[in-house]
Amino acid sequence: MNRVAGAIRRAIKSPRDIGRAVRYRNGPPRLRNLDRLIAQRKPRTIVEIGVWRGETARRMIRAAVKHSRDVRYWGFDLFEGLSDEILSKDACLTAFVAATPAKLSTLDEIARDLEGLGATVTLVAGDSTKTVPATELPPIEFAFIDGGHTYETVSADWNNIRPKLAANAMVVFDDYTNEEAVKQEDFGVTTLIEELRAEHRVELLDPVDEFPRPYGTLETRLALIRMG
Repeated sequence: MNRVAGAIRRAIKSPRDIGRAVRYRNGPPRLRNLDRLIAQRKPRTIVEIGVWRGETARRMIRAAVKHSRDVRYWGFDLFEGLSDEILSKDACLTAFVAATPAKLSTLDEIARDLEGLGATVTLVAGDSTKTVPATELPPIEFAFIDGGHTYETVSADWNNIRPKLAANAMVVFDDYTNEEAVKQEDFGVTTLIEELRAEHRVELLDPVDEFPRPYGTLETRLALIRMG
């Protein structure tokens, strides 16, 4: 795990990756798909599992309020409850946290950051596999799943959110990765998405973002399911 975190730090600091830093200055390019999809769907109810520091929440809210009134956003995350014990069970999340120099944002800090964007914001702290089924939600029109990345967690998040979806909802999963990343870092999204192909039409979205790893390259993209 230290090798993975070290590789990420070296990649960020290396002059050879200035071009990559410029490319990512407005966030990972794959996330630009969210702007396009929200413009298509024009959702008024958005649920995000895995808020992290709130960058994607801001992006989705800003995109949604351009097209709809009375936008409501729910964000589920551990926030400051992210512990070493939890990290020890999620290899890819451990590497990501280790490579991030700034401290984790608290729920209150993110709530302040999301104020004034034109949406009603509700943040729910705790284990999403427990908090999502326990939270009363209106039919969800747009969902972004980017919480725990093990197969067990992401499949639980899907199963919990599925009954709460609107008939024509869009569900976007982050971190559909290459097979080597699945083997080396235990990314579970790819496995789940391949299982869901039996019941749903899955779209793998370009671009693919790439990150150096000791084993080669982590390739990651978004996967989309359109309900209905």
